[in-house]
Amino acid sequence: MNRTERLQAVIRAAGDHPLYAKRLASVDPSRFTPADLAQIEPVTRDDWVAFLKEQPRPPAGTALVHLTPSPLLGWMPEYLAAADLEAQAEALGAYFARLGLAGKRVIVAFSYHVFAGGWLFHEALVRAGAVVFPHGPGEAARIAEIAQKFGFDALVSNPSFALKIAEAGGRFELLLAGGEPFTSVPGYRERVQRAIGGRALDAYGTSELGIVAAETLDQDGLWEIPEMAVLEILDPHTLEPAPDGERGELVVTALSRTLMPMIRFRTGDLAIAERGARGLRLPRGVFGRTDTMVKVKGVKLYPTELAPILAGFGLDPRGFQVVVETKEGGTDALVLRVKAAAVPEGLAEAVRRATGLRVDRIEVAEELEGGLVVDRRFG
Repeated sequence: MNRTERLQAVIRAAGDHPLYAKRLASVDPSRFTPADLAQIEPVTRDDWVAFLKEQPRPPAGTALVHLTPSPLLGWMPEYLAAADLEAQAEALGAYFARLGLAGKRVIVAFSYHVFAGGWLFHEALVRAGAVVFPHGPGEAARIAEIAQKFGFDALVSNPSFALKIAEAGGRFELLLAGGEPFTSVPGYRERVQRAIGGRALDAYGTSELGIVAAETLDQDGLWEIPEMAVLEILDPHTLEPAPDGERGELVVTALSRTLMPMIRFRTGDLAIAERGARGLRLPRGVFGRTDTMVKVKGVKLYPTELAPILAGFGLDPRGFQVVVETKEGGTDALVLRVKAAAVPEGLAEAVRRATGLRVDRIEVAEELEGGLVVDRRFG
């Protein structure tokens, strides 16, 4: 089944779903292509939470239920039909095969219990022809010992846990990383690669979607995995496509979900797209959230975009605040307040390169009062 046929199967399956029935009322699945997605109203996580509050139990035909913590539901279920599991394993298996993992020995250090990460990687790696050991999380020293004794080539892990394994003596040709910010943090990849003695690749996914974008061996940003999903970058306010190179919200249509369809799912994550002959690429990965946007000096600033920049300078990625003031003469002033003993050299320039905005001053503070954004222009 090719990409368009898989999308048509997803659209067809969603036709009777309460969240999509109205959205798809005028859609003919047999003629539907990825170019037609713009005619469907996007769905948010809040939409799904409201639906699952009313219908929390798995529908008939469920093959597997994964659960993830949710502040509103306690646990948010993920329903997968047998055909969904097959499609997901086949799609990700094709991606791992392109990385040359056939015949490689791989240790998976993600959980196989409650959370979906371990099984998600495991089944696809087997499809790609890898020899897979399902270790699960924790016990960094034991993983390092097993890797050395049995000659494992690759590790699947959070990058932070990969560092712990490396500290215990673990060395790998390849790290398949996910689950936390990685390549969006300046210098983080280089640090991890020095520690493990090999190459590290990043991936992006969510519990609702699976893994939908990942790096190639060229390490040149996250590429849409065409068998897994259709990615869009939209202006979060107008929901129109954001031009290449402009920040916007990552919106995903999963091709491996029919029982719990995810068609034009608004992730709330911030990214930049580049489209070309090889497909859609996220050159900076996913680097912030869209829900705290403030306009400064005529430019849209997403404050959470600053978190990985601060982390790259060794600062607390949550210990900052954006203050917008009015200068004499009426122009905007941008102030960055950080929890730090001193301002790291080069921080202001790093912010300018990432956001296109010049910081008027950076202040250090022991405590930060107020929210992430303090706008003093209109009070």
